[in-house]
Amino acid sequence: MPENANTQIISLETFSRLLDCLYRGARDSAPWQGFLAEIKDLLNLQYSTLILRQPTPTDPGLMFTSGGESLNVLDNTENEYSGEFFAQDPLINLPIDRIMTLDDIIPRSELEQNDYYRMFLKPLEIDYITGWDWISSNGSRVSIRFTRTQKQGQFQAQEKAFLELLRPHLTNAVAFCLEQQQLASERQVYAQFISKRSIGIITLDKNGEILQLNTTAEQYIANGDALSRTNNQLLTNSPALNDKLKGFIQDALNAKRNRQRAPINALSVPRTSGLLDYQLMVKPMPSDRHSESESAPQLMIFLQDPEKNLEISVRLLMNLYQLTLSEATIAILLSEGNTMDDVAEELDIKKNTVRAHLRSIFAKTGVTQQSMLVSLVLTSLASTS
Repeated sequence: MPENANTQIISLETFSRLLDCLYRGARDSAPWQGFLAEIKDLLNLQYSTLILRQPTPTDPGLMFTSGGESLNVLDNTENEYSGEFFAQDPLINLPIDRIMTLDDIIPRSELEQNDYYRMFLKPLEIDYITGWDWISSNGSRVSIRFTRTQKQGQFQAQEKAFLELLRPHLTNAVAFCLEQQQLASERQVYAQFISKRSIGIITLDKNGEILQLNTTAEQYIANGDALSRTNNQLLTNSPALNDKLKGFIQDALNAKRNRQRAPINALSVPRTSGLLDYQLMVKPMPSDRHSESESAPQLMIFLQDPEKNLEISVRLLMNLYQLTLSEATIAILLSEGNTMDDVAEELDIKKNTVRAHLRSIFAKTGVTQQSMLVSLVLTSLASTS
């Protein structure tokens, strides 16, 4: 909006463009830049600022602000506002979901005598501020602030009414973006966890065609030892097994279409190299038929290579069960298939010493047999670090 925008009503086209920028906010190469720049121009603002994490004495917070021709991300205590002035800001902790102005909080005559105004607002030529706070889905406070100079003028009733229309969109867009970022972070951790387990994952669509593969699955297919990808379908080196695999996939898809309990089936896939067979499992994915898209994933195929040894962390094993370095090392060697004689030779110690360590390991871990110890080690968090 131009300077006389206080008396104008924005067009639907302009409002639509603003909302488009808003819902693309977190996906921008510079997050939220499009929205903050768009609303800055639309409302003739000096600054527009989105505060996703409130500053504290030990945390600079996270703020995105558009002023001048660029967007700034304030996430360190070197910025004056977080470092010195946030605690003095009369607009912190506003009533939830209420659009307020600076003048609603403090009379103008009192404001001009305030250190916050004289030391922070006045040097930046900030005379008018409006905005609101809301609580995100994770329970944290989020804020939006708009500022103007004296020349740009006070926020008028019509502009506040416009912001009231915008308010639920901003709340929902930020919530959606924060949730997506959290999911992305969780997926990254899960992917790292699965990678350590050397599990390949393939997702299939409603036609049984491949939608996505993780890195491990790509590696298993690329080595050409047992599996291939042809016409976007997963195939084995055996025609008979291909028919069985297709049958498993079709059974699972039919069960999902008929809203029946879908079976979970598994195959052992021989390898031309003579190494141990791949282990393959077809598992249906939970879905909501009222919201899933045409290309929504329907099934997952898990691939396991028994030849892949887990990398077990000595340090984590020591922490988990209060083992000594020697005890943890022996437990790992045994879990790798070594006999007690092998362990004694590997560590250059007597077999009786291995037995003594093993008794101590049993006492600390609560197991009573070597096979139980091996199972405990292989399924512990030490094997996923």
